[in-house]
Amino acid sequence: MTPSRAARGSRILWLLACLGSLALAPVAWTARAWAQTGQASPSPLLKDLQETLIGLHKSGTPAQMLDVAEQILAQTIREYGPAHEQTGVQLQSIGALAQTAGLLAVAEKHFQAALRIAEHVYGIDSAGATQPMEKRGSVLLAMGRLDEAEALFKRVLAIRSELVGREHTYTASAHADLASVNLARRNYPQALAGYREAIRLITTQRSAHTLARSVTDGEIRRHRGAFAGLAQAAWESAGPSDSDRRTVMEESFAASQQSWLTSASSALARMSARLGAGQTSLGRSIRSLQDKTERILALHEEDLRSLAARSERQNRNPDYAAALAAFRRASLERARDNAPVAFRQKRLVDQLQEVLRRCPPGKNVPGCEGSDRERERITRELAGASAEASKGTGDFMALHQRLQAADSKVPGLAEFNARRSTLIAESTRLEQEISQARATIVKAFPDYVALTEPRPLSIAETQSLLRHDEALVTVLVGPNKSFVWAISRERAEWALIEAGTPVLIEHVAALRRGLDFADPGTSADQGAVALRYDLARAHALYQLVLEPVGAVLTGKQHLIIVPTGPLTSLPFQVLLTAAPTFGDTPEQALRAAPWLIQRHALSTLPSVQSLAALRRLTSANAPPKPFLGIGDPVFSGGKSAPRSPRGPAVAARTPASVYRNGRADLRALRNLEALPETAVELRMVARALGAADDALLLGENATEQRIKGSRLEDYRVIQFATHGVVAGELSGLAEPALVLTPPETESELDDGLLTASEVAGLRLSAEWVVLSACNTASGTEAGAEALSGLARAFFHAGARALLVSHWAVDSAATVILTTRTFAALAADPRLNRAEAFRRSMMTMIEAGHSPSEWAPFVIVGDGGTVGAAKQAR
Repeated sequence: MTPSRAARGSRILWLLACLGSLALAPVAWTARAWAQTGQASPSPLLKDLQETLIGLHKSGTPAQMLDVAEQILAQTIREYGPAHEQTGVQLQSIGALAQTAGLLAVAEKHFQAALRIAEHVYGIDSAGATQPMEKRGSVLLAMGRLDEAEALFKRVLAIRSELVGREHTYTASAHADLASVNLARRNYPQALAGYREAIRLITTQRSAHTLARSVTDGEIRRHRGAFAGLAQAAWESAGPSDSDRRTVMEESFAASQQSWLTSASSALARMSARLGAGQTSLGRSIRSLQDKTERILALHEEDLRSLAARSERQNRNPDYAAALAAFRRASLERARDNAPVAFRQKRLVDQLQEVLRRCPPGKNVPGCEGSDRERERITRELAGASAEASKGTGDFMALHQRLQAADSKVPGLAEFNARRSTLIAESTRLEQEISQARATIVKAFPDYVALTEPRPLSIAETQSLLRHDEALVTVLVGPNKSFVWAISRERAEWALIEAGTPVLIEHVAALRRGLDFADPGTSADQGAVALRYDLARAHALYQLVLEPVGAVLTGKQHLIIVPTGPLTSLPFQVLLTAAPTFGDTPEQALRAAPWLIQRHALSTLPSVQSLAALRRLTSANAPPKPFLGIGDPVFSGGKSAPRSPRGPAVAARTPASVYRNGRADLRALRNLEALPETAVELRMVARALGAADDALLLGENATEQRIKGSRLEDYRVIQFATHGVVAGELSGLAEPALVLTPPETESELDDGLLTASEVAGLRLSAEWVVLSACNTASGTEAGAEALSGLARAFFHAGARALLVSHWAVDSAATVILTTRTFAALAADPRLNRAEAFRRSMMTMIEAGHSPSEWAPFVIVGDGGTVGAAKQAR
């Protein structure tokens, strides 16, 4: 039975009483985080509790996670003591969970206790202490204790500025935090200035170096709240004049674009640059450079996995674990005890540099008569500080030698070092080649940087890219409030949405529960779906997000949606433009519902800048062949039911996972349910597009090897009709994949799974790639980064538009949707993709199908006319 909040709070306070006056360290609680702190291994009981909590992070409630986290805390105290670093880690973990659950007073006490431990372990003015300090400040801010929160945030800024300088991104969050205090005080000009400073620090330090850029992009994602804060401060501080409102609208529109740098939008931008150079030696050089960039990122991921595996092996060795714990303890004590000396050394160095700047030696500068003596004094003090800092070096080096000796006895060291050296050498070589190639490409193609690293579009630039029957809608979801912009050729508006991430998550999750028939407890039966789908909520979400800018959308045939946050997990076609009228039966209510798709054709973009990337694409060099279909892989698990889903829900019903320990399990792949209806689906699409008999790879031919050996760049439309799997749904699978006919023997070329990284290596020129498998729109985390998996990979490979699904798709419905879409395009070549797909959905709505059947797919990318490039010629 789940305990009440009061009971849970009492138990937490009892545990806090056991801690005395102590504190915490960095972020989330996982077994890997434990190993990386170099402590002795936890007991089997503690490991089991950790694994339970990790599992609950995916599917549990905050109350369930808190209950387990409390057990972990109590056990951690028993094993390590109340003042131990790991106790601090767990305190901060519970504080974050309590904050999410709305238990602010409990969260504040945990963060306060964590801060005391951090100050004890790392030092009062250490980087480690600023993390729980900042967390506690965020809770105090939420509780309305603004003066206390401000004092903590100022202290965080001072410590981090002293450590890394005021111009480092490490100080950005403190500026944003202080801005949030001013926002709460309704001091909007100061809040706006603080958010501007935070965003400046985050966005102006991007590097051309591949890994450094990925780190910076990660910082932008981590600080998305600052961009939403800027929008709110700008909204509140807008003056009464039209020009004032226009100015802050422009600034906020630009900030919203900067905040959601997704890998899918980046891949689309790179693809547009490559196609902009054409099928030339320059175009091939650009592709080579981009492939090398992808390779560096893949090498980095492999290196991280290798380090994690080595760390796990090391910590299973008792001698190494003990040596590492001793070395880490000594390192922390040394850093803590030497911190005052280090600060004094830094100030002395700063003083010396200032004296040398003001009074260069050997030059007679007025006012510098005593500069020689001042330099000597500073030099003497520096020497004394260095001597003080070096105390105990011998003992510390002895511990380091002990650690190295223990590591040498852990099996696999030579192989690990050799592999790491190879990875690092290849990455370094590729980075040098990229730098040289980039300079050559920019010289020959000056627009390359603008295309691959697009700046935010202005409202006027966005309007110039839109057609007369189009409107673009972009939403910036913030922690507490959100904003929506709607832009057409004629006008632009923006509006405040009185809801942030938690509220929108609740809305989206509730609607998804009534749509995804692979979700536990959800039936594919129309009546069951009708009963589960919350029509009133679907209208309420429309009112919340789109109705405030409805005047801009009126009369526009095509809406281009750029969602963020939780909204990336929901296809907008399931929203209702008016309150539902409930008929005699749930089925009648669904049929009579005023769906958004009845009013507008819809397509989705990963970013506003993607519109510019797509509209810049030239119409030349259209592929010569109309269609390639890949489907009906050979599986022996029996014929699927007519309403069977394509995806991991099917895989889950087989005896074994289709992926184990990083390798495909061929036996499990072969036991998946067959999809014979996909052959019918692909033949009908091929017929509609006038494709030749050799346009299909079915059955035994639907293999990785055949796909990788085909000239895919020759096809305008490519469709995969098979099972799809998402990263994390199968044991050991680190990226999404499409399932194909398994080979007799696994090889590097063919293991039956076409993964996202393999897709990225393909060569496409497709105007449209259709993925009629399940969950192909999903990222690795719901709402974290939409379209981050297969979609990103297909954009990198060269696709201009994708048709992807949000949940496990109904096979029979998929056949209807795709075949009717292409039939409509064949019947009227003037139709764009979005309108053809809208008409296909409309026929299903009119026939009484439920939204779980007609709504899962979205068009991502160019929603224009298939074959437009060919017609333009």
